[in-house]
Amino acid sequence: MSFPDNDMHSELMDAFKEYFKAHHKWENRQTRQAGKETRWWLSEIRRIAKAERKVIMDWRYDIDADKRERKAQKAEAQRKKDDN
Repeated sequence: MSFPDNDMHSELMDAFKEYFKAHHKWENRQTRQAGKETRWWLSEIRRIAKAERKVIMDWRYDIDADKRERKAQKAEAQRKKDDN
């Protein structure tokens, strides 16, 4: 089982950087357009974070399934050993 890819992490960090730029522009200008751009980046961060969360959860589920399988195999081997 390999560790999840970091592409989404990089994408999330880039989105945060863009959000900070947009937020700074909004604080200074306080225009509708600047506010719209800031909200858009917040939505983009949420979208990326949701996808990354799913990747992490799926990775964890795979690890748990592997552990269950190894534990069942170990228990089966022990039963066979005890039967002999």
